[in-house]
Amino acid sequence: MDYLFPYPKMGVSFLEILHDRLTRKLLGFGAIHAEKTPFMSGVTSRLKFLLNDPTTHISFMKLGYTVLEAFLQANVTGPPLDFNVEAVIFTESYRDENLTSLREELSQDLAVDGNRPYPLTPHIELFWLAKVILSNPILAEAGFNGRRARTRVNFWHQKLLSEESPTLRDEIYADTDVLEQQLAARLASQAASSEEHFVQFLIERAVARTYYGDDALARKDLARAATIRSFQFALTGAMGKRTKFQQRETSQLIVLAKSRDVEPPEENGIRRPEGEKRSSVDQGLSKSQSVKSQSSDDKASTMTASAVSLPHQGSLPDVSSSTVTKPADVPLNDDTLLENISFGPSQPISPETMTHATTDESSLPPALASLDPSKPTPLHPLDSIILLATASSITNTSPKDGLVREETLPYATRVLDGGSSNWQVYTQALLVRSRIEGYRARTTERGLLQLQALVDQIIAETTASAPPGTTNGSTGTPTDTTEPTTSATTFFPKPASSEAASVAERLQYIYQLSPPLRWELEAELAARWTHMGGLKTALEIYRRLQMHAEVALCLAATNREGEAIELLKDLLFEKPEADVPEEDKKAMMLRSHTPSDAPRLLCILGDITSHPDYYKLSWTVSGNRYARAQRSLARFLVKRGDYESAKEAYTLALGLNRLDRASWFSLGCVQLELHDYEGAIESFTRCVQLEDDDAESWSNLGLALLKLPVEQRQKQQQTDVTETREVADDEEEEEEGHAQTDGGDNNNNATTNKVDPYIHVREALLALRRAATLKRDDPKIWDNYLTVAAKIPPSAGTPWAEIIQAMGRVVDLRSKKEGESAIDSKILRVLTEFVTKTFTHPSQVSTTVTTHTDDNDENSSVTPGNVFDSKEDESEPGPGPQGEEEDKNTKLPYLARSFLGLVDTHVAPLVTSSPVLYEVLCDVSGWRGRPAQALGYAEKSWRTFLTSVSLDEQFDDVSEPAWNAVVDKTVWLVGKYKTLGPLERERTGGQVEPKWKFKARSAVRKVLGRAKAREGSPGWDRLSEVSVLE
Repeated sequence: MDYLFPYPKMGVSFLEILHDRLTRKLLGFGAIHAEKTPFMSGVTSRLKFLLNDPTTHISFMKLGYTVLEAFLQANVTGPPLDFNVEAVIFTESYRDENLTSLREELSQDLAVDGNRPYPLTPHIELFWLAKVILSNPILAEAGFNGRRARTRVNFWHQKLLSEESPTLRDEIYADTDVLEQQLAARLASQAASSEEHFVQFLIERAVARTYYGDDALARKDLARAATIRSFQFALTGAMGKRTKFQQRETSQLIVLAKSRDVEPPEENGIRRPEGEKRSSVDQGLSKSQSVKSQSSDDKASTMTASAVSLPHQGSLPDVSSSTVTKPADVPLNDDTLLENISFGPSQPISPETMTHATTDESSLPPALASLDPSKPTPLHPLDSIILLATASSITNTSPKDGLVREETLPYATRVLDGGSSNWQVYTQALLVRSRIEGYRARTTERGLLQLQALVDQIIAETTASAPPGTTNGSTGTPTDTTEPTTSATTFFPKPASSEAASVAERLQYIYQLSPPLRWELEAELAARWTHMGGLKTALEIYRRLQMHAEVALCLAATNREGEAIELLKDLLFEKPEADVPEEDKKAMMLRSHTPSDAPRLLCILGDITSHPDYYKLSWTVSGNRYARAQRSLARFLVKRGDYESAKEAYTLALGLNRLDRASWFSLGCVQLELHDYEGAIESFTRCVQLEDDDAESWSNLGLALLKLPVEQRQKQQQTDVTETREVADDEEEEEEGHAQTDGGDNNNNATTNKVDPYIHVREALLALRRAATLKRDDPKIWDNYLTVAAKIPPSAGTPWAEIIQAMGRVVDLRSKKEGESAIDSKILRVLTEFVTKTFTHPSQVSTTVTTHTDDNDENSSVTPGNVFDSKEDESEPGPGPQGEEEDKNTKLPYLARSFLGLVDTHVAPLVTSSPVLYEVLCDVSGWRGRPAQALGYAEKSWRTFLTSVSLDEQFDDVSEPAWNAVVDKTVWLVGKYKTLGPLERERTGGQVEPKWKFKARSAVRKVLGRAKAREGSPGWDRLSEVSVLE
């Protein structure tokens, strides 16, 4: 099994293997039974019996790949199959009956987690047979080829479903983990074709991870695959023109890529002689032309491609020549944009002309720096697939983001400009480009037409009838297919048969590309028409595909909810009879044969009608396996305020899909509403484990940690301490020859038993720090960060630097709308008190140095760097007053300097009417040795306070607490006049306020004169007894 290479590289046609004796025995041809057995159970039991013979394993692997790729040819790549599938798969006894009901049974057997395949899937029997064979544990676990086959069929099974299946995802991820070890071991031992197998595996796993939303992991796989293949590419820039009227060249984002010159001397497990090495692109081209022979009816169409002579060693194929077929590339035809970026032929590319800013260590490799972007070289198909998969993994997160589209478009453009040597790879590149261009006004028309052209291509090549004269699988006589004989109608002219590629070329990289199924591509076209406003065209497509859920959604989006409800009810429920009473008509009964996507239709009906019973019915119909039903029910309950029931619904949904980050997030929010903080911590922890760059989850995790009750914090921490002490005791018992004194043990226990009451506050701060890093422009996150940081007292080590940073960021984000209200005055006051009491400003130092120390506060302790050295200041005077001030600030510690930066650049310019903030500025100016500025802020603080108490500054009718506050503020101002007035003015010299006594008396008289009614009150007496008036 380890040396089996997947079909179609065996060089045998589909029909030859399907007519093999073992195949016919498995399907029951020629079997004689006393009574007819069901088709599915008969095939399953015969497969189990035949696999007892180990010599049949390889044959069954070939058969599994045969039916799988025949299914993909019929539904993904085309051309139409050249044989009658019914005659080959079903015996005559089954064909005599209703095949529609049998296919419904097969489709039902493929249902997973409440999801069933598309009901109109052509030749579903082929995929069912492939699934039964390749998923058999005897074959799947025998070697890496069997496990790889099961991974591939499971992923295509997932693509047949309308929604993600947690069961299939877990199976795929489990198999890929084992496959990685197996293929890595083969690569290390340099086994035959081990490099090719490992690269293909990495690409396939990246595609699966992109499908399930693990984009970061997918890009790691793609980078690893590129490294193994020595494929060099870089997203960079070059000078060029994009528009027709552009006069000067500007930097254009491009992808420089180069495949390796020579492929390893091995192919399909056979090592080639050294003299037969071929270039990388030659090998990719030759494989697409000669890797598999066609059936007799297909040989004529592929003879031309097979007869093409290969280029000489080391040369690259001319991908633009007529011998290489590729789909039509719809031109842009824009009156402004060029078809391709013009890079200017007179300026060859060089590192100097590149706009990619790199250092010497990370500069472009010489092989890429020497490339001319105006003349891209062909790439090996696997290298082209790596570029396309990289683009898909980037756009998977935010496809509507303009910057993301600008980043990903060059990847698809590079594949198209170089021209791929594989028809299906080129088709995928056109599809990726059309998806990116669909959101831009200048290119949306080309994107839509290109998608239409691809849909026409697939429709025309997968819905045509098989040629007459196809042999009957059971009798060998000619028979006609049951497919319609009329050709499909297309928007664009159908390409000639000579312009189409062979089956081998289309299927060669089908697992690495993972292109969409035919109806998926048509549904994507309908969605594009909806985005463009063509709802009528979109409805026609959805109705033709019988995608009833999309039809209902499209009707609801156009304010036709009544038609959508009627459509869904007709599909799901029995119509009441005419003679039934009106009361009984309201009790509707489900149809005996509901649609395959009945759970989804019921959920959509619940969304439109806002009726929760439809969600519950959807859950029941799916056999309690449809997670969306519980998610929709939970969202409805949250809107109604029933958080307890919503919690239960989300728990049921997560029981089916443990990796659904959105459900974990919603559950955490519900638990916060229920004050279940321990549960919320667990939910948001799951969120950040699944998606590390989710800022909202980190922020909510910090909130849950902060709100955790003190009792639970201490209990949890005490449990952790106990466990830690037990582990430490066990380690001490194991140590030998290290005796410890009793006092040391007591000290150790004392240290271990110490409980930090702010442990969860610190953890919340770490979570909010991560959230703020991920989302720097969210003021709510920064505000929470500031609040949590300020909750840690100085005795526990307040993070003052983080408080300063957070406050500055909050002011930056909110100041334009909120002004001085964006400043948290309480936290700023505490911060000011700490800085002014902990650090000594150089301007305050005269002949002695005073320090403020606190042995119990690590942050408050004054180090030699916290105090200004007067001798150093005298020996190094500044160039002037302002230079002296800046020089003094630079001698402060970092914390004090950052605090002054916050005050000067964020606080002072915003303060206009807040007495508290003016008072803070007064304290800061006094600490900095600026008495004149401090007195000015004190006066503004006093005036704005009086205005805030009474707009007309009349205090007769104010409340008693307000009057006492006015008295206190006036006494405070008098004290500032007495303290600051006699001092020497900064910079200009002279007394700060020569008339400070007069101003102090005037302030007191002003307040007394406007509060005549309060004469004789304690406040009046306090003002009258101010010492300055004596």
